[in-house]
Amino acid sequence: MYIVKIAFFLLLFIATSSKAITEINYMVIQDQAQPFQNHQNKKKHTGIITDIVKEIFSDPEYELIIHTLPFNRMISMLEKGNIENWITFGSPNWPGLQSANLSKLPVFNVQHSLLTSTQQDFDINSATDLFGKTVILLHGFDYPGLEEYIEDKRIKSIRVKSYKSAFKVVNRLKDKAGFVEMDVRIKYNLKKEALPVKDYNLHNFSKVIDNYDLHLAMSPQFNKTVQLHLESELNKLRQSGSLADIIKAY
Repeated sequence: MYIVKIAFFLLLFIATSSKAITEINYMVIQDQAQPFQNHQNKKKHTGIITDIVKEIFSDPEYELIIHTLPFNRMISMLEKGNIENWITFGSPNWPGLQSANLSKLPVFNVQHSLLTSTQQDFDINSATDLFGKTVILLHGFDYPGLEEYIEDKRIKSIRVKSYKSAFKVVNRLKDKAGFVEMDVRIKYNLKKEALPVKDYNLHNFSKVIDNYDLHLAMSPQFNKTVQLHLESELNKLRQSGSLADIIKAY
């Protein structure tokens, strides 16, 4: 009888320990997505989206594998379709895979701003107010509301690879250029670079680029059962106030 009991518990242990673990491939944009995705040397990962994803997949049945890549390389890898169950963030306003399969609930509402030196002080009522001027943009990203005017050269553009570079160009060109970016990203990165906000003008850019929602973005073939888990956990985070707390922390 004793041997039978041991055999039973051994079989139970084997069955429990052999339970399949679902791998979730979390895609992080290198150096350009703070405060949504922060990292130090591609290792220590924090940020609004990162903290949300970690909360959703905190159960031991999930293994979160983090990939940190430059934006264009990340998109190229996702388009090849070799990475299963990937997740990042996106918006219905964006082209391509970052709008193909979005969470039902949004996680953040985005407003854009134009950062300039204090030598520039004007209202932006439409893109035409920028004709003949120069905008500083992050390399690899799309800017709906501006792209057509940049293509026909009515608005000039300078592409940079980091926020630090963007701030340097604003400081150098003074009244000749402004940096277009999400308001929360500008403020976060000004603080990170220890640059005083009082040295800049921050112009509301909503009349050029409409405010829009960010969602969690998943691969089109994302596991349906896992996606139901994601939707349920995201709703719990929202209802409990934990989602607001995560955002407030940044």
